[in-house]
Amino acid sequence: MMSKYKSKGIVVGLSVITMCVLLALIGSRFSFLFQQQSNSATKTVGNSTSKTAIMATPTPTSTAFSTPQPLFFDNFANASKGWSLGNVPGYTRSIDNNTLTLADANHNVLTESLPTNTLYNDFMITVSFTLLQANNDDSVGLYLRGDSNLDHDYRIDIFGDSSYAISKEFLDRNNTPQVKALVSQTKTDALHPTRQQNNVTVAMKGSVLVLQINGSFINSVVDTDYTTGQLALFVQNSNSSGGVKASFSSVAVYPAPQQLPSN
Repeated sequence: MMSKYKSKGIVVGLSVITMCVLLALIGSRFSFLFQQQSNSATKTVGNSTSKTAIMATPTPTSTAFSTPQPLFFDNFANASKGWSLGNVPGYTRSIDNNTLTLADANHNVLTESLPTNTLYNDFMITVSFTLLQANNDDSVGLYLRGDSNLDHDYRIDIFGDSSYAISKEFLDRNNTPQVKALVSQTKTDALHPTRQQNNVTVAMKGSVLVLQINGSFINSVVDTDYTTGQLALFVQNSNSSGGVKASFSSVAVYPAPQQLPSN
């Protein structure tokens, strides 16, 4: 018969073995869980793996805001564009020293159409000019959307007294030339005096005409009569003057802007 001391030893031994087995099972379970967490922390993106998800910082890029290409441009470096040039008594059309010069001493209008067959509907034209000789009634300016004879057109006048006007020309039923004032002759501080350069910009889009002088908004009008036509420069010699003379240093025509200038 086994003594009670030996029996206790066997029981204690079995208990120790049981505890060791339990500890081994618990340890392997914790090791498995730890491995699972470690694997779940690794994320796969495409063919690469990374322990940490990294957000890419976009590289700044510059956006190019380009000026539209001109439909027509001339800085009068030479006479290659095909302007109608020549001098006759009382009239001068010449290109010299990077300028186009128009002069009139016959008390009427001397025109100079842009040397292109293009008819313009929506556009923006910028002209740099100097009124070299003029009295208060003489003018320099632009014809816009004109017909072939400039009988029907819109017209911008810049006068010798630093005033401007916007008008519409047409023939009545008797084929007599008529002028309708859209903006009557008005003085503006935006204009520089004679013998100083001025920059005039006119934008036309649909029925709207917008006039800017030396970067300042001046006026706008709405008229639906003329939708397309030629562009021309001019000087006008009044009956009260011995002569008018203007020089042009550049002419540029661009597509009409998406949004017209406003006050």
